[in-house]
Amino acid sequence: MRKKFIYMTVSLILLAFLLLAPVQAAAASSEGLLLWFHTLLPMLLPFFILSRLLIALDGVSGITRFLAPLARSFFGLSPNGSFCLLTGFLCGYPVGAKISADLVRENRITPEEGAYLLTFTNNPSPAFLTGYCLTEALELPERVPVSLLLVYGAPLLYAALTRHRQTFPDLSIEKKTSGSQISFKIVDACIMDGLENILKLGGYLILFSMLAKLLLLLIGSLPLCSCLTVGLLEITNGIALTAASPILTKRAAWALSLFIVSFGGLSGAAQTESMLQGTQLSVLSYLKAKAGTALLTACFAILYLGLTDLPLALPLPAVLLR
Repeated sequence: MRKKFIYMTVSLILLAFLLLAPVQAAAASSEGLLLWFHTLLPMLLPFFILSRLLIALDGVSGITRFLAPLARSFFGLSPNGSFCLLTGFLCGYPVGAKISADLVRENRITPEEGAYLLTFTNNPSPAFLTGYCLTEALELPERVPVSLLLVYGAPLLYAALTRHRQTFPDLSIEKKTSGSQISFKIVDACIMDGLENILKLGGYLILFSMLAKLLLLLIGSLPLCSCLTVGLLEITNGIALTAASPILTKRAAWALSLFIVSFGGLSGAAQTESMLQGTQLSVLSYLKAKAGTALLTACFAILYLGLTDLPLALPLPAVLLR
């Protein structure tokens, strides 16, 4: 009932925005559509199709042959779970969630392993972090190595801290696709599944771009509040706003951007929830994990600034004012 109320309220707000400020609403919608067309569509659609095809044809084990033993030792993952770990760290939101859900639906991993994977494998892609966030927006390419370490180290640390020492069973031997079953019907199904998912992402991106624009119109006079609020809503707009903020130093903008990109935004959470349909995986557990990961990332970023940019005797928060 509460979720229905939230959805109805947001729908009414966006409808009012369209009616009362059609120019601004259309501009925000266009920005979201262009971001989807130029970034998500060419990057994620091929991956959605090919990853789904690999799962259907039992091709996961060959890809994760060397990673699987390490993933099993440190996190107790099955070979199929290690595939989700690999793709979730390399391909960006919401690929980790999609692979987790696909593997659960196909009975290639248990729901318990899927829920565990969801807490730490849905992450920003290295291309987005190094290209758009650090190089284009913040203009801090020299901080690429430490940023990669913080953004990807935090979810791994969170996974290690929340692991219950269980070892998840390997279900890959229980379901195999024979050569006689392979046909273009499987390829067609994977293509349609990829198209459906990428269209969902486009719709969510347009809606959340409109919400971000509306928030900027309402609280634009409060720069820091705008950066944080918009960033928690949608990461691309939040990072752009943070990088351009006149009151934030480069150090503060860097730390805040890492927090934003680690959290993934409510837009990313909505996209994630759309990937989880037909499973028992919980988006609330995902949000809790992402909040914890984002806080870890921000704390480590501030600690890094304190250790490298200021004498150790000074309080760490003061580094953000330099």
